[in-house]
Amino acid sequence: MFPDRLIVPEELGAEEDAVGATAVTFRVRLPWYRALPMDGLHLSDVAFDGRPVTSDQLDVQIDGTWTPYGEVAGLRGVWWFVLDPLRVRIRGLEQVGDGEHEVTATVGARVPYIVLGSKALVITEALTRVLPLSARSAA
Repeated sequence: MFPDRLIVPEELGAEEDAVGATAVTFRVRLPWYRALPMDGLHLSDVAFDGRPVTSDQLDVQIDGTWTPYGEVAGLRGVWWFVLDPLRVRIRGLEQVGDGEHEVTATVGARVPYIVLGSKALVITEALTRVLPLSARSAA
């Protein structure tokens, strides 16, 4: 659709946990023109400053609550609306300094009403964007 708009161009959020690891947050847009079920979300190829991020380090914020990415597939009946960017959190980062940081993500979404063969269409977009780090908060 509009891959240059996939990662919202805003400041990164950052928070330190009790053991000194950092979590950063950024927002992504739905790569489709209509709302889709959240259980069809696919996040992949996520990297922070060129370092790959594993899926177990990712959370998404749904209705104000952080949900581990691995649990999203079970969220039946929850929708991602096209005008609502999704906040993504990367946990367990070390040595995140002030300044600009590079965020990479591939965001996919299953379109359940378009079936090709025996599977629903999955659309994906990828983007790398440099974002400034905002003020830090305590977790």
